[in-house]
Amino acid sequence: MIFQGDEFLEWGSWDPTRELDWTKRTLFTGVWDLFQSLIRLRRNWFNNTSGLSGQFVNFFHRNNLDKMIAYHRWENGGPGDDVVITANFANRSYDSYTIGFPHPGTWYVRLNSDWNGYSPDFGNQAGYDTTAGNPFGEAGRDGLPCQGNIGIGPYSVLILSQ
Repeated sequence: MIFQGDEFLEWGSWDPTRELDWTKRTLFTGVWDLFQSLIRLRRNWFNNTSGLSGQFVNFFHRNNLDKMIAYHRWENGGPGDDVVITANFANRSYDSYTIGFPHPGTWYVRLNSDWNGYSPDFGNQAGYDTTAGNPFGEAGRDGLPCQGNIGIGPYSVLILSQ
């Protein structure tokens, strides 16, 4: 949910009589770009995230100790529809963190909220594409048939799809 002014870091209490400060749009262009990226993903702009508007959600990974969650969104399932979202609520980054995936194959990072193109203040932790499967004959993970590794920065989100 986006509230008016969020996309360029408008601050202060909401006041319906006060106009937005549109100069912040140019001051915080990276954050504006982040919101544009999120909107494009939600609208399936590139035909690879239709699950974000689907009705099905499976919260499959909850790690209270490390403050990490991951969930799967889909409508019909399969490439272009299945989306995995991972959120890190801790001040620690991970170069390799294993989670479950609903299907084998390559999962592409569609959004890394820690990318410093959105803000020079962001850490730019590498969020990389991953190949999900069952390495060395291992079972899946988190109740899903496959597993794969992700890299994720502190207080950030990764959105992956096939």
